[in-house]
Amino acid sequence: MGLFSFAKRSVTRRVGVEHRQLFETTGSVLGSIQAECPRCVKGRLAADPGMPELRTCDAPDCGASFTIAELARSYAAAPVDVGAIVAHERRQALLMFVAAQILVVAASAWAVWTRSWETLGGAVLLAVVICATAMVARYRAWQVETGRLFETRAPLFDFLRAEAAGLFERR
Repeated sequence: MGLFSFAKRSVTRRVGVEHRQLFETTGSVLGSIQAECPRCVKGRLAADPGMPELRTCDAPDCGASFTIAELARSYAAAPVDVGAIVAHERRQALLMFVAAQILVVAASAWAVWTRSWETLGGAVLLAVVICATAMVARYRAWQVETGRLFETRAPLFDFLRAEAAGLFERR
């Protein structure tokens, strides 16, 4: 048992539900949470360092391995409403962007009122994290919409190109 596992176990026992949800959200934003295994649903799929196109379940009783192409086929065959997922993710992104703007405006007014620039700095840093969460939601929506879910390398430049085209496109 390592120091980090002991600290994680003792902190998660004492931390409330809200803090755990915040931890899970920041973990998903920073990319430390992997997809769940489709076979056992208990483990998480981790990338194999030797073969980047292979994902292996970390559950000791499962240990199943999947290629990215197999995962893409299995998720493509699942009966889901793509439009609903895209609309939900875009709605979440919009709410996050609006929340970040309200936070910065309110913190700016408070910082001017109290002459506390540390308040403004903290609010700007929090707004950056909220905007990163919103960009992750936009990226998920783009991935589902274009069908580029499981690729060896993340298509970030294609996503940024599509976002820039959407910003400057006339309607």
